Amino acid sequence: MRPLPHVEIVVETETLELSARGRITGRVWLQDGNREAQADFPEVGWSDFPVALLHAWTTDLQRFAREVPASGAVVTCRFLDGPYSFTVAVEQRGAWRIGCSEDRSAGRSEPGPQWVTDQSSFLRSLYRAGRNVLAHCDARGWWNVDTEALRRRMESAG
Repeated sequence: MRPLPHVEIVVETETLELSARGRITGRVWLQDGNREAQADFPEVGWSDFPVALLHAWTTDLQRFAREVPASGAVVTCRFLDGPYSFTVAVEQRGAWRIGCSEDRSAGRSEPGPQWVTDQSSFLRSLYRAGRNVLAHCDARGWWNVDTEALRRRMESAG
């Protein structure tokens, strides 16, 4: 059995900025591990709210991984800026199917990249991104409701 491709959550911590309203913005996206295909989503360098995203995604994906998902169970992870989201479903034991989409008005959705990836690798990339973001924020004294919520999630990840 050949190894599954790795899909990773990328956060460029050097792009993180604290707004006057106390929100942390920066570049975050899903990176396709296949260097030839490079079907990253929503796009390389997507600007959003990484701390809030990582907290929400970690909450949803930890719950999804802990529970034995019922047949056809799906969790949706949304980007906060723009109409982008991805769904996660169990493909087989230890493997998740990630399906990306751009949600349009009137209930229409444009499909984006789809991958089957190793569940534990994807979760490790999520935790690595969360810890890197928190280290960056801590070094700058950027503490708010979002950073503390993400910190609790990272602590529960072990």
